[in-house]
Amino acid sequence: MKTKGFKTLTAITALAIFFCVVNAVWVCVLSHNVYTAENNFLTFEKAPRFIFFAIFYGRLIFQPLYNTLLITFLVKQLVAIKKGILFPRINVTIIYLIAACYFIGNLCADNTALLYFENNPLIIKDSTIINTLLFVIFAIIYNIAVKVSEENNLTV
Repeated sequence: MKTKGFKTLTAITALAIFFCVVNAVWVCVLSHNVYTAENNFLTFEKAPRFIFFAIFYGRLIFQPLYNTLLITFLVKQLVAIKKGILFPRINVTIIYLIAACYFIGNLCADNTALLYFENNPLIIKDSTIINTLLFVIFAIIYNIAVKVSEENNLTV
C-alpha cells in the first residue's frame, strides 16, 4: 500500500512519535527536579507518606507509559494499514490503557504541589476527567469500527 495518503499518515505518525518521546523525556526531567527540590530528598510532613510516593512515582511512571502506549497505538495502526487491516482489534485495549494512564498520570501531575506545600488539597481537574472520557468514547467508537470492519470482511 504505497499511496500518497499512507505516506502522509506515516509522516504524521513519525511526528507524533517524536513528540511523545520528547514529552516522556520532559516528564522524567521534571520528576527529577521534583526529587532534588530540597536537600536531594522529598520531605513528608503531616500527611501519609504513601500519598506523596504515589503522586511522585505515579507521575513518573504513568505519564511516560501514556506516551509509550500512544506510540504503540500509532505503530500498530500503521503496520495494520500496511497489511490491509483498517482497524486492528488490539488497539481497542491499547486505547483503554491510554485512558487509564492519562487519568492516573495527570491526576498525579495536578497534585505535585502536595510535594511542596503541606496543606494543599488533593485536586482533580475537569480537563483530566473530560479528556479521559474522550479517550473512553474514542475506544468505544473504535471498537464498533473494528466489529463493522470484521463483519465487512466476512461478507465480502
